[in-house]
Amino acid sequence: MMKSRVFPLEADVRFSDESATVTEIIKTKNASIAIWGVKPGQIVEAHCHPDGQDTWVMLRGALTYYLGNGQSQSLNAGEVAIADKNQIHGAVNDNSEDAVFISIYSAPQIGYEKASL
Repeated sequence: MMKSRVFPLEADVRFSDESATVTEIIKTKNASIAIWGVKPGQIVEAHCHPDGQDTWVMLRGALTYYLGNGQSQSLNAGEVAIADKNQIHGAVNDNSEDAVFISIYSAPQIGYEKASL
C-alpha cells in the first residue's frame, strides 16, 4: 500500500550536464511514474515499449517529440503525448530553457527496445 497518494511533481526533478535525467517518483503493481529533466541540447533516445503504454505530461518548457518514421512535433508545457505499445517515441530539447515532463508507464515493467528514427 502506498504511504501517500499525492506527490509534489517537481520536487524530484534532477538535471545533469551529461544527459537527460530520469528519476522514479513511485512504482506500484499497476504503474510506474517518473520525472525527467532535459537541458537544452539533450536527447531522450528514440525507443519503444513492447509491453505497455508510455504517457508523457509536459510540465515545463518544450521538446521536439519523435513520432517515428522521421516524423516529430512540438510538445509544450500543458500538453500530453501518448505512445501506445511498440510506438516509437523520444525527444530532443532544441530550445534554450530546461524541459520537465512526467512519464507514466502503464505497467511497472513495459520493456525497452532501442529504435531508429
